Amino acid sequence: MPDYSIPSSITLIFGKGSSCKTSLAFAYLLNVKVVCRFIFDDRGQAAARLKLKPCVTWSQCEAALQTRWVCFNPHVLYPGAMLPEGFRQFCRWSFEGSKRGPGRKILFVDELWQWSNSRRPLPPELENVIRTGRTEGLEFVTVTHSPREYHELVRSQATEFIAFNTTEPAQLDSIRPYWAGVDVAATLQRGQFLAVNRESGVTLAGMLEPGWPPGRFLEVSQSLPA
Repeated sequence: MPDYSIPSSITLIFGKGSSCKTSLAFAYLLNVKVVCRFIFDDRGQAAARLKLKPCVTWSQCEAALQTRWVCFNPHVLYPGAMLPEGFRQFCRWSFEGSKRGPGRKILFVDELWQWSNSRRPLPPELENVIRTGRTEGLEFVTVTHSPREYHELVRSQATEFIAFNTTEPAQLDSIRPYWAGVDVAATLQRGQFLAVNRESGVTLAGMLEPGWPPGRFLEVSQSLPA
C-alpha cells in the first residue's frame, strides 16, 4: 500500500560536458542500497559503462527485476519517432513495478530534456513519478548539461541539486530560483561537485576519484552554507 510518510527524493545533477557528472551518477547507482534501479538507457551508455545486459523487451525487464538492475534500451520496441512513447511507457512500468513491494527504488534518466523539455507539457507518466513516486519508494535521478531545458516542474520539485562546472549564465539562471548560491558552480574544477539538499539545507562538496569506474567519491568538505 502507498506510504505517504516517505519523503520525496528528486535529484538533478547538472554541469557542462566532460565535467564528470554522469560518472558521479553511475557511481551513486553502483553504491546505493536500493531494491531496484530502473534505467532508461536510450544511448546504451549505462549498459556499457556499468556492464549491464540491456533489456529490449518487457519480458526481459520483468526478468531483470531479480537482479535489481533494469537497464531498458527502447530502440527495439520503440524505434525512431516512437522513442518518446517508449520513455512514457518505461516511466509507467517503473512506477507500477515499484508498487509490488516496499523499499527504495530509483528511476534514472540521462538528459531528460529529450523526452520532456521546458516547451512541452510534462508526460503524465513522468509527472506521476515526480509527484507521487515517493509513496511507492520510487526516487528520481536525472543528469543534464542543460537544466534550463528541463520542465519547470522538475526543477521546482527537485529535493537535491548536484552541480558540476557550469559557466553559462542562462543555465545558472534556470536553477537560481531554487538555489540562490548556484553561481558557485562556475568556480568548480573538472571532477569537483557541490550538492545542496533543499530539504535539510546541508551542502556537501566533493571530488571524484580518477579513473573509471570510480565506485566511490572523495568527500572534501561538508556543512557549507547553501
